[in-house]
Amino acid sequence: MNVKSKRLLRYHLQEQVQLFLMLIQDCLLLNKINIPLSKGLEMKNYREDILNNFIERYEKSSYYKGKSLKPQKSSIVLHERYPQYGQSRYPEVLEKIEDVVLQLEKEDLIQFAKGSIEGNRKLIFVPTEERVSKIYQELDRTPLKEKRNRYLNCLKMYELDSFFKDFQIAMEEKVFNYESVLPYLKVYDQEDLKNVMKILQGMKNQEEEISFRKFSEKVLGDTKKLEKYKNKIYHIIKDFYDDSIENIDDAFELFYIRKNPAYVYLKGSAILQINEQIIDLNEMNHYFVLPSSCIKDLKIKRIDARQVMTVENLTSFHDISLKDTFFIFTNGFHNHVIEAFLKCLYDFLGERVSYLHFGDIDAGGFHIYESLIKKTQIPFQTYKMNVNMLKKYKAYTKPLTENDRKRLLSVKDRHQEVIDYMLKYNVKLEQEIIGEEDERKNTYTY
Repeated sequence: MNVKSKRLLRYHLQEQVQLFLMLIQDCLLLNKINIPLSKGLEMKNYREDILNNFIERYEKSSYYKGKSLKPQKSSIVLHERYPQYGQSRYPEVLEKIEDVVLQLEKEDLIQFAKGSIEGNRKLIFVPTEERVSKIYQELDRTPLKEKRNRYLNCLKMYELDSFFKDFQIAMEEKVFNYESVLPYLKVYDQEDLKNVMKILQGMKNQEEEISFRKFSEKVLGDTKKLEKYKNKIYHIIKDFYDDSIENIDDAFELFYIRKNPAYVYLKGSAILQINEQIIDLNEMNHYFVLPSSCIKDLKIKRIDARQVMTVENLTSFHDISLKDTFFIFTNGFHNHVIEAFLKCLYDFLGERVSYLHFGDIDAGGFHIYESLIKKTQIPFQTYKMNVNMLKKYKAYTKPLTENDRKRLLSVKDRHQEVIDYMLKYNVKLEQEIIGEEDERKNTYTY
């Protein structure tokens, strides 16, 4: 076959294909091809769907929430909600929906908009007490107000204090005003609320270090159940307690709940003994890490220092260098292991040395300092957490959040000068800034 014949044959084939496609299109338009409905569409309960849709809109209305005196109408355009309604290819859909809406109109549950005809209808729902009551009864649906009131009563049952109480009050206000309680709680789910409150109460009462899974078993009766709630707890802690935390683990560690074993970072001149092993920190080039499992067997043989300093952040712990000082890294909020070591240290040194704490000049830093004194009963003093540092590093300060202000006010009476300054000038400062400046001088002054 020559080239001319091939081109002619190709042309005829293309022409036949086009004619065939046009024929199929015509058949579809004339409804000559019966396209079966999907199983899901055949079984769809249009009446239930329409009534649920109208009730959901009614429950979201300002009238239902008490913000409007007059109920609002709502509408459904059938071909928008059910795209196959009104298409000649789907006569079964048209027939089923028409049967449903005609019956709903006959029962005076809905009205048809003006100009509505078969295949092109707009439904109007005008809520009245009688209509709404009939629909709730037919759907066996609990009214939103009833769900809200039950949930609100359940929420008020819990007796909390401190920031936990702030969270509880905020949730009560949201529920009362029909606002979302996400990401803290699952909307109107009382089982979810019960478990979140169990976790918060357990965290509040947790005074010793515990693993994440053991805490889950302790408060929820299941070692893995806490995983389901950890994101909610993180958002509660971050938004109502400490907005400086950066991840889920930090939120739980604030309350002695850890996924991994704890360690104590030490730096300075000291000799320790664990069982029969002697550890000379003078031989360490940088620092020594003490596992939590060793604390119970620890004996302090010698400490060459005139002062002991706890340091909140790891960068500052590495950078700081003061003569005659023994350093302990607290990793933010100190854990039970660090407390145990500090008590052991205080038993050995007593009041022969000074005790200092170096932390962020912010709400978290002062709360860590206060907690350190409360938990260890050691007379710590703050180090460089003062107005002079805020003035010196003014260019590096950050503005306070609303949560910062609230937390600062709770400890203001014990740090009045610096906190008054922070509140007045809307500033806070991370301790690493101080460290970076003084590191270049390679010296620290008290």
